[in-house]
Formats: sequence, C-alpha cells, structure tokens
Amino acid sequence: MKLVYYSLALQDRSPLENQWLQSIRGLRRYNQKIAVHLVVYGGVPSRIRSEADRSEVVVHELADYAEYLSGISEKGSILAKYRTFHKFLSLGHLPTQGLSQILYLDCDTFFFDDVGKLFQFYSSCDWYAREEPYSRQSHLGYDPAYLDETALECAARKEGLAQVLPFNTGVCLLNNGVWDRLQQLQSTYLDFAWRLFAGMDLNAPVALKKEAIPGKPGGTTSLGQPPTENDRSRVLKHPSSNPWIIDQVALWMTLGDLRPMSQGFFDRKHVAQNGEIITALENGRGCIVAHYFSNLSLHKPSGTTLASAEGE
Repeated sequence: MKLVYYSLALQDRSPLENQWLQSIRGLRRYNQKIAVHLVVYGGVPSRIRSEADRSEVVVHELADYAEYLSGISEKGSILAKYRTFHKFLSLGHLPTQGLSQILYLDCDTFFFDDVGKLFQFYSSCDWYAREEPYSRQSHLGYDPAYLDETALECAARKEGLAQVLPFNTGVCLLNNGVWDRLQQLQSTYLDFAWRLFAGMDLNAPVALKKEAIPGKPGGTTSLGQPPTENDRSRVLKHPSSNPWIIDQVALWMTLGDLRPMSQGFFDRKHVAQNGEIITALENGRGCIVAHYFSNLSLHKPSGTTLASAEGE
C-alpha cells in the first residue's frame, strides 16, 4: 500500500491554503485513487475542508503548532518560530501499518503527471529527494557560501553520525519502513534543531538577528531567553547562510543516526525544483511534479528565494 501526505501549520493570511488547493487538484487530475492524507496544526479552514472532502483526502486536525511542539519538547514554544519542523513529526499521526511507501509533499507542489509513477520509479532506497540547490550534488554548481558541506561533514563526524548528502525536503519518498525508525528519533531531531537554532543565534551578527531570523520576539536574542551554559556547550554551527533551512539540516543529521539508511535522488526530469519546470515545459519534456511552482526563479537562494519559510 502507498500513501501521500501533506502537513500544514497555517497562519493568518497564509498563502499555503491556496497553494494546497492547487496542489491537491493537480494531483487528483492524474490520479483519483491513491490514498492522500493532510495533517493540519490548528483549525482547518472551510475551503480546505471542502476540497479535502471533494478530493477524498483524510484530514488529521491537531493542536495549534506552537501548542503541539510545546507538548513534545521543552523548547517547543521557541522552535515553533520556525513553521516547518512538523513535516516529518506528522508521520506519527498517519496510519502507517501495512504501508510499503510514503510520499511527503510540500503544499507548494504542482503535478503534471500521475504521482503513482514516482512510487514506481523510486522504490529501492530508503529515502529519495532532490538534492539541495547549490550543494555538491546540485547541477547548479556547489556554493559553500550558501551551504558549507565540509562544516556539515565535520559536525556529523563529531556527533558520530553517518554522512547524509544534503537534500531538499519539499518532495520526499520514503521506503522500507524508514518512517518507523525515524519516529523513534523524534526527540533527537528536535534536539538537533534546538542546538542549531542556539548556535545560529549565538554566532549571528546583530544585523542577522534583527532582520533575518524568523519570529524574533525582540531584545538581543531570537531565543527569547538568555542562553544557558548547557546551550553554549552544546551549540551546533548552522552550516548555511540561509537561516530558513535549519529544519533540513536537523533532519539530515537525524537521518545520519539511522544505520543503515540508503539514500537516492530524484531525477530532475521527474521532480523539478523552482524554475526548472519552465525549461522542461519549453523543451516539451514536462515532469511529474514541480516544487516551488509559485516562486519561479533561478537565482541563488539568498533569504527566501529557493528555500523560503513556506511553513508547509
């Protein structure tokens, strides 16, 4: 059995609602039968509820995002400033027994073909995704100013973790029951996230703290409280100039704690990122699914261009 799921933590005037409506309609245009689930933190807007009913999507309504994180982590109220930590925490609320494959989708995805083909083409490795733009695996070229993979590898070795090649979490296909093993590391994931958050905060220049760190409540620290000695002794340096991908880095490190864990990458002819879909359509190739369809740009990811805080 196969399952597709989305996870949403909505805010007022969020564009995510419209994005999800477009995404599920695109998915159902080419596949009317596959099981689709939607995990929503906080209230479910009426338009989403209506579309879920029409598109036969099972909705799981959970507590408010900040309340939910506070219930599973003592640092939850601070981590909730990042709207994306829930993506793979949501796996614990899905009916996973008997599943052979699970596909996670950001709401900012749009389909041009049958989603079932992804399950067919990518079934051997435990985890498939597209490479993180400007990582060493990226066809765009490696940019260590954006993502310092040497620093990431050093941090992994220091923590005793296996190497996981950087990937983007917008479209992820999970196989071989890896979701069960990942659920056992939920606290590890949130701890890595906190340590990266603390490290970025303690090491960031004042300008970054004032302008770029999401959810900054004021004062001199985005942590919202003075860092403890334990915080200072355990900080991890965020290896990217993009503060919005802390959730991705925390996930890469967490998966490094799974042994063994096999990793593969989607071909961009099947999963397009950002402006790649324009080139594909112009050349008459198309793809199965495009990520970041609402923000079509090929500029390097500074701020919120490629790795924006979509809060899916």
